[in-house]
Amino acid sequence: MTDHADTSGSRRIAAVDKCCEILDTIHELQGATLTEISEHLGLTPGTVHPHLVTLFENQLVTKKDGVYSPSFKFLRVGESRRRENVFFRHANSKMEELARRIDARVQIYVEEFGMGVCIAQAGSQSSIQPPDEVGDQTHLHVIAAGKAMLAEMPDERISEIVEQHGMPEHTSNTVVDESALFGELEDISEQGYAFNDEEYISGLGAVGSAVTAENGDVIGAISAAVPTNRMATSEFTNTVPHDVASVANTIELDIHVENKG
Repeated sequence: MTDHADTSGSRRIAAVDKCCEILDTIHELQGATLTEISEHLGLTPGTVHPHLVTLFENQLVTKKDGVYSPSFKFLRVGESRRRENVFFRHANSKMEELARRIDARVQIYVEEFGMGVCIAQAGSQSSIQPPDEVGDQTHLHVIAAGKAMLAEMPDERISEIVEQHGMPEHTSNTVVDESALFGELEDISEQGYAFNDEEYISGLGAVGSAVTAENGDVIGAISAAVPTNRMATSEFTNTVPHDVASVANTIELDIHVENKG
């Protein structure tokens, strides 16, 4: 079971916090000089520079022509984490087969720190390209996979996530009221899949279904994204939601079997 510890009273290490802020800044600026980092954080170059030296010596950032960038060490660590993830191992090939069968962009998500993280995607060149890239974090209430995962969580955990991250409005279709979200999650729990109807980005729709452990913990979710005009077709409504839910169920069963073995 994933822990959601209260760290409000924990002892934080200021130097580590500063390094994390610097790394986030370098990522956000897509590479930056010492001056740019310092200005972005409102710190002096003399304060920032020792942290950059430490990050460089630990091979967490690179430096070329005065510009600092995150190193590929993060890719090595992230890819190792992904390969070890039981959901990814069982979902990856099924995701690619589903994408071919329904001609859609299929993505798999996990919940981490109260956000949805896309850990893989597949689809033909002609399929719609959702805004999320692998590794991106997204608010759970605006995507089909996120709502599918929320529907399997205890009410207390859902409220914690809403309190922590809010319910920002991405489009005019976004659900921004917590009570309305809870009502929708009840329907999702009953039918086994969730819809995103232009709630994240205009013109984009999706259907998602969650995968859970035998104890009820959320493992992840799989979703298929299509243009919203396709969602209104009988071909979509009669097949795609059930196909996505069926694949999620198969992944879930495979994981349960592995855990019992």
